[in-house]
Amino acid sequence: MQAVVKFLMRALGLLPLRVHYFLARITAFLAGKVFRYRVKIVEENLAAAFPDKGAKELKQIRNRFYLHLGDVLAETIWFGACRGPGRLRRARLVEIANVEVLNGLYDKAPGVMVLMSHAGNWELIGGIASYNYSDRPSCFTEQNFCVVYLRQNPMWDGIMRSNRTAPLIDPEGYPGYLESREVVRYVFEHRNEKKIYNFITDQHPYFKSKDFLEVNFMHRDCDSMKGAASLACKFGMAVCYMGMPSESRGHYKIEYTTIAGNASGMDPDDIMRQYYRLLERDIQRQPWNYLWTHNRWKRFPK
Repeated sequence: MQAVVKFLMRALGLLPLRVHYFLARITAFLAGKVFRYRVKIVEENLAAAFPDKGAKELKQIRNRFYLHLGDVLAETIWFGACRGPGRLRRARLVEIANVEVLNGLYDKAPGVMVLMSHAGNWELIGGIASYNYSDRPSCFTEQNFCVVYLRQNPMWDGIMRSNRTAPLIDPEGYPGYLESREVVRYVFEHRNEKKIYNFITDQHPYFKSKDFLEVNFMHRDCDSMKGAASLACKFGMAVCYMGMPSESRGHYKIEYTTIAGNASGMDPDDIMRQYYRLLERDIQRQPWNYLWTHNRWKRFPK
């Protein structure tokens, strides 16, 4: 079954990106209007996140979100049919706006912890080494950047690994695709190597432990993971926030904001609170450019 799904995704992915965007409109209509995929959750999340907005404006955000969700799916499938960076670079789907910020942190720190979210299209992060179009060299290589993911099931793990690493020069030999439960050991084993770790950190903690934080996010309290911040503090890494605003359809810009040049002198809780402030800023600017179909405000029983 895994081989069949990979083949079908690859075949569909070979279509031009403009065709994918046409299909994305149909997907958005079916998801939001016909099958009403998680519409109730989306509406509840938007109403709580934007208490100052009226019903009409919330409906507009909801509809725009489903268009964005269709684009995310279409872009992800297209991305999975890239073989090497050439097709990806020609499309210029993603562009790093300020590579000098990450370069500066990388030069001065033993490693960099990048805190990112489900904004923009997080499924495209595997092509990060190809997204620098400036005349400044990028510190990214396939050997020094790591992407952390959450295990689902063996079939989909295999499918998504293949899709997420597709544009790499050596996807099979890529060492930086890390399951979340492997990260701590990996960081310890590679503590003498300068790495860039990309963590999606707006998730509900995977299990209850001492390593989570109660935080207010978009007007609601939630339990937040803070393992990435804790690792950065322990190893004196630099920490930055990665935003991914949509400049236009078919073009995202990655923007880095420094949180700490050396996290060893900071509290992980303070790092995460600053991360959430930056994320809220971006969500307020583009309310539709975020994954509203999931409940990020779960709480552990007291």
